[in-house]
Amino acid sequence: MVRPPWGDGLMTRQMQHAIQELKLHPEKDGQLLWIAEHAAHVDLPPDWTEFDDEDGEKAYFHPKTKRLSTQHPVVTKYKQFVEKVRKFQERTGTLNKKIKPHLAVVLNEVLNRVHREMPAITPEIIERLAVLLYIDTSVEHGLTRRVKLAIETYAEDQYDVALQAHQKADMDAFLTEIREEQVRSEVLNKPDAVIMCTEMDGQPARVKCQQCKDFFSLEGFAQTHSTGKRKAHVPEKCEQTTCSIYTDTLATCEVDSILFCDRAYKEVTAKQPHLRQKQKKILGGLSCSEYGGRRAEVLCEDCSDLFCWEAFIELHRRGNRLRHVPLKLDEEVNFTVGVSSVPRRSALGIDRARLAREGGPWLAFQDDQLNTYWYHLADKVTTNQNPYFDAVKGAESPHV
Repeated sequence: MVRPPWGDGLMTRQMQHAIQELKLHPEKDGQLLWIAEHAAHVDLPPDWTEFDDEDGEKAYFHPKTKRLSTQHPVVTKYKQFVEKVRKFQERTGTLNKKIKPHLAVVLNEVLNRVHREMPAITPEIIERLAVLLYIDTSVEHGLTRRVKLAIETYAEDQYDVALQAHQKADMDAFLTEIREEQVRSEVLNKPDAVIMCTEMDGQPARVKCQQCKDFFSLEGFAQTHSTGKRKAHVPEKCEQTTCSIYTDTLATCEVDSILFCDRAYKEVTAKQPHLRQKQKKILGGLSCSEYGGRRAEVLCEDCSDLFCWEAFIELHRRGNRLRHVPLKLDEEVNFTVGVSSVPRRSALGIDRARLAREGGPWLAFQDDQLNTYWYHLADKVTTNQNPYFDAVKGAESPHV
């Protein structure tokens, strides 16, 4: 996504419109205008179409779900993001607080640690950074992990620049990278809400009535259109792949012909561990950790992460990573060992990678003696044992 700079300081018409849409004040909400800048140039998702309604106003239509909106579908998610950030600011006392001066202090501390040949970042530093970046580390585990990776890369690059050119570290590139990641996580990659039946509580919509313009489950439509004029109404299919357990949530995987969201899969397999030995299909595939728009093609068990081939090669060209072995993922998101696919190992390995990348509360650090330890983002405790191996150990079959 390419976003033009403000240049001479004049605000573009798109920017003004985005500020109005997000209900931001140019002066009072100065620390949040970067969100409006993103929203001003956001593209329409590929599944949506744009058209002019009867009044000549722009409208948006989603052919699969039959969802119709007079507001840009992504702008709605930007509004939710703004509200989330505002609540975080109120909770942490950072409302109207200028971020860059405080960020510069933390980044200089990071560079000083590198200068003393100490690990760049500690749990205490990551917590301070997260507050400045409006990230709740107790729940936003994947985003916190990306901050840690970004600050480590920043420290290495900027320390070299400062050492060679005697320049102060520039934080803009770091801040831009993190904000891009926040927008991807909170807006661009955030799934749409499930459309629910207007008549039956807890039932996802399966059809939209052409005449009523309302959404119904199949049972709900049958009950409300069995008599009178409504009997002649025509239903249109509303395509949604929802979890069979939590019906108001989109499914993320399929096991034994049953659709699960991540929460349901975790809960069900805890009670029925034999399901972990079944073929697990990840709906929509998995994305590369480095290039979000690219499909993951390999699993690195040593990194506990997923990459496209280009990213794997780029990140494993030197150091200890040269010895890491990639496991190739097939189209069903299983990895192959030699020429055979191993469903159980695939499920365990991929779950561990997803846990570490997207939802795992444990984050790895090194102490001043370069010993590795793990920090729990929610409980704020540490351990010297790798918790990601323990997290999936219980799923191992005793007979394998």
